[in-house]
Amino acid sequence: MRASIVIAACNEGELLWKTIQSTIETAGNLRCEIVVVDDASTDGCAEEARRRSPEVRVFRNQVRRGGPASKDLAARKARGKVLVFQDGHCKPEPWAIERLINDVEELRGEALFMPRVPALDCARWENQMNQVGYGYSMTLESFDNGWFQNVEKMRQRGRFLESPALQGCCFALSRKLYKKLRGFDPDMIEWGTEDLDLGLKAWLMGHPILHDPTATIGHRFRQDFDTFSVSQEAPAVNRLRMARKNFTDQVWEEWVRGFKAHHSAELWEIAWRRFTEKRASVEREREFLLRRRVHDEFWYAGYFGLSWPVRSALSSTP
Repeated sequence: MRASIVIAACNEGELLWKTIQSTIETAGNLRCEIVVVDDASTDGCAEEARRRSPEVRVFRNQVRRGGPASKDLAARKARGKVLVFQDGHCKPEPWAIERLINDVEELRGEALFMPRVPALDCARWENQMNQVGYGYSMTLESFDNGWFQNVEKMRQRGRFLESPALQGCCFALSRKLYKKLRGFDPDMIEWGTEDLDLGLKAWLMGHPILHDPTATIGHRFRQDFDTFSVSQEAPAVNRLRMARKNFTDQVWEEWVRGFKAHHSAELWEIAWRRFTEKRASVEREREFLLRRRVHDEFWYAGYFGLSWPVRSALSSTP
């Protein structure tokens, strides 16, 4: 099978079906499947989507496992050579999915591709082209991130643009590359950071994240968590996992000191405890990544003009 559109969903309501319907309508004659992992929804959104479109393959978590684990499960259930990830509240414009699949195939599966991403007006089910994100940026001190609003700030690579970070709401890559990168981290909890982690792993292992401005997929940007809950410590736990996997020892130690200083003692204690509960899986992936990557975090910082980390500054730290 040429491609799989993979969606992790939790209490998406009618938006999940609208996403699937828009995907079917704009995918044309592509030989592809749609795979949905329902993360223990209580609103019946996945069952309703399957009722309306029986060819959609639906898998269900009996208890909520969170976005990272659900996305990874969806990828492992997929059968296509190319994986197109979408959130359960996206509207692809005509030919957008095919363009991303073509992009992956054109570069022989060696790169990840992001479309331009306008804000989706869910009530009208229209993409707002006056609010558009292109590539994604990220710092390494805390993994703060945000959209490029101006393509002129992005480095050109052929007919594509380089994106320093990955925004996981909609993107494509080959199934082979997903496996090589070890995919989304299923031991990250609840929500967040899994896309930044996958993107950083890709760059450090020599696989660029590229933006195709001719492909458009709208996305609902939520102001709060209105369909599921996220604990206060979850983002910190996931960022700890990302830092430990991707940073060498001295960088990791400095990063932890700085990251800890920005959290209350109570929150830090909870986050560190939850991080250590699954420390073994972090260390296994870290060993795998550090042995196989072709760039380090210093290269990444220099390539994208970041102020930290700097090798000379770290080497002089007592």
